[in-house]
Amino acid sequence: MKIIKIAHANTTIETENERESFSIKNYNIHNFLLQQEAEIIEETQKAFEKILEYKNKPLPKTNVFDYLLSFPLPTDKIRDAGINAIETLFTQKERREEFAKLVIRKTIATILPNITNQMEKVEIISLEIARKKYPRSRNLSIGTYTLHPRDGLRLTRLEHYHKNLALEKDDELIVLLGRMGAKSLKIMEIDNSQKSGTINTGVDTVLVDAKGGVNFSSEFEKNKDLVVNFEGNYVDIDSNLLENSLWFSDDSKLISIFESRRFNLNKIQEYTLRNTYTETFDFDFNLAARYLTNQADLNGEYQAISKKERFFHIEFGK
Repeated sequence: MKIIKIAHANTTIETENERESFSIKNYNIHNFLLQQEAEIIEETQKAFEKILEYKNKPLPKTNVFDYLLSFPLPTDKIRDAGINAIETLFTQKERREEFAKLVIRKTIATILPNITNQMEKVEIISLEIARKKYPRSRNLSIGTYTLHPRDGLRLTRLEHYHKNLALEKDDELIVLLGRMGAKSLKIMEIDNSQKSGTINTGVDTVLVDAKGGVNFSSEFEKNKDLVVNFEGNYVDIDSNLLENSLWFSDDSKLISIFESRRFNLNKIQEYTLRNTYTETFDFDFNLAARYLTNQADLNGEYQAISKKERFFHIEFGK
């Protein structure tokens, strides 16, 4: 998953500095340790065992041992026991210190390439460059984005990622149906977690032209049933309508409706279409949360969306 940060930057140096600052500030040391801890310990343990190959050899006498031997002890057995205890403690202390040094050295050697690798997953660009590099993006501004799951030349904001995509999908469906000659749409939302229709405070009615060039997201946000009335004019259906579709170019149900609407001898006049949003698109919720300034519950938002279904009852014109 790629992170794209759009920032105010006028020069290459400013962009690079922004990238380094953004990457290091959002670097997750906890995740690094979870992923690398076992490997680091294993490698340092092997190195330490090589250092301690002398462990079965007699321990060289030090000033500590010479000092102990100079004291008159009650018996040789007690004296030897004391020396062995000190020797054991001395060796363990050395082992702990040496092992700690090895772990620190190995961790530092591993973490620097890891940070560099994380930086490569983050792209920092100016608003002007973003518009050129991702020309099919909409409403670009300063903020944090990722690639659109169905278009590599389009960016989608990390904030409310799945919510925005679900609304975008609904919007396009309405536009496509309008261009296939829909006269009216009755849209009802079902919450599968409650096994019932949403509790509505009313029904919104929206009038649009045959092209369906209206953004319906604000209407969906009101959590009401929605009736969309088209002017009902005759439309000449574009043969490339679905080929140019972002969400429905490979949707079998919409392809069937499309083919029927173009078959003049026996067109579909009425249809109920079920539209869902259940794909995660391999979205990394934990990664995204690190790069957001607010602590939005992206996973919880997705779970709520995925439990909802929208039924589109369509009546087509002649």
